[in-house]
Amino acid sequence: MRLRALPRAAAVAVALLLALDLAEPAAAHGGSPSPPDGVCDGDIHYTFSPALQATPRPTTITWSGAYSCASVPGLRTWTGKFGGSVHTTTGCLQADLDQVLAQGVTENDKWFVHGDEQVGSSTLTGTVSTLPREDGTRVYEWTGTVTGGSWFAGHHFNGNGVYTSLTSGDACLAGKPIDHNDGTAALVILPL
Repeated sequence: MRLRALPRAAAVAVALLLALDLAEPAAAHGGSPSPPDGVCDGDIHYTFSPALQATPRPTTITWSGAYSCASVPGLRTWTGKFGGSVHTTTGCLQADLDQVLAQGVTENDKWFVHGDEQVGSSTLTGTVSTLPREDGTRVYEWTGTVTGGSWFAGHHFNGNGVYTSLTSGDACLAGKPIDHNDGTAALVILPL
């Protein structure tokens, strides 16, 4: 249940703050200090090289996406762009109930206010696990620590999302390779 509620709560919080136009002006950020925490909701795109198949094999997974974020204390809003890659052994079928996809995964995030004015960055390092759901879709969990950058250094984070184009094993079982995937992403950066 927690996995389903997080993206909805993030979307509601971000939409409410954006609708109320409570974004803090860029000039008020001064030296670009980070908010005390953050709730982000967005979309993610993956590519797999070589393409995923039923039998696990060494694969490079590359991802990128965009967030809309908010922090309730101070009522700040911002956007983010993120990306990263990892080399792991995986296939398009879920092997275990709670399969650790990769440990020590690093993602680089850039934070913006008012369009393209970059005000901060973060390096997130953590572990990604995939979990099957009753409806056949797969969910990923992403947990760790912000290990660098000008925003949120030292904060712990957790996130999750849904693999929207890997919702059925039919293509995989039919031997069709899967070279990309799109999905949703939610990220919560916890206060220190």
